[in-house]
Amino acid sequence: MQSAQSRHQFCLKTGARLVHVSTTSVGGTSINGYPAADVLLNEQRLYFGQYLGNQYTYSKFMADRIILDAVALHGLNAKIMRVGNLAARSTDGEFQVNFQSNSYMGRIRVYNMLGCCPYSVYDVLAEFSPINETARAIVLLASTPKECVVFHPYNNHVELMGDILTQLGKITGGIRFVDPQEFEDVMEEAKSDPQKAKALSSMLTYKDMAHGQKSAMVDRQNNYTSEVLHRLGFYWSTTSQDYIERMLTAIAGFGFFE
Repeated sequence: MQSAQSRHQFCLKTGARLVHVSTTSVGGTSINGYPAADVLLNEQRLYFGQYLGNQYTYSKFMADRIILDAVALHGLNAKIMRVGNLAARSTDGEFQVNFQSNSYMGRIRVYNMLGCCPYSVYDVLAEFSPINETARAIVLLASTPKECVVFHPYNNHVELMGDILTQLGKITGGIRFVDPQEFEDVMEEAKSDPQKAKALSSMLTYKDMAHGQKSAMVDRQNNYTSEVLHRLGFYWSTTSQDYIERMLTAIAGFGFFE
């Protein structure tokens, strides 16, 4: 939040354009049905009653707010780029150097470690934004008129999580889909193993974030951003099985799933 303030103050003094990379996780969480399931995070929304209990999400939210306040009140020339799930390059499957800190890949790693996954996860839609394409989209969107401020440059193609985990199972030895109770039992058993418990920490933190209440991630939308990108001649590549296989194989090669 402090860095967002210092950057926008510098840009106000110099007249430079600020391009801030944010995340769609600012959409936060719906608790006990509020906000309602049909309320989406789009390019025109920031706060709409979502739960922001996660410190990372809250810090990103506040950075967006600081910048939007400066745009509205002080004439700051800025762009906010809320990116999605940053993933391997579409050209060669090379992933970010710090892929071990990628929370999305961390959840996939947990399912692989446990050797199973709830049936309910199979049909969850998974989005991967190749980092090279994300960078190009940001550069293009940064050149739009000053009046266009917030964008959601993430891949508008999706895959089923079940298909991704099935593909991973072919590389690492197999992941079963099980009933919720069996999955809970496997997780409870894993907690007694210090090494497995450490890997489980991120998933358990998210699960406990709502303090036992019914929670769900707020869905998002990027129709506006996609239409702007299309007018600029940019189209996201499809998330093919070949791309998924290359990405997972590359990460497995570094022992990530061991």
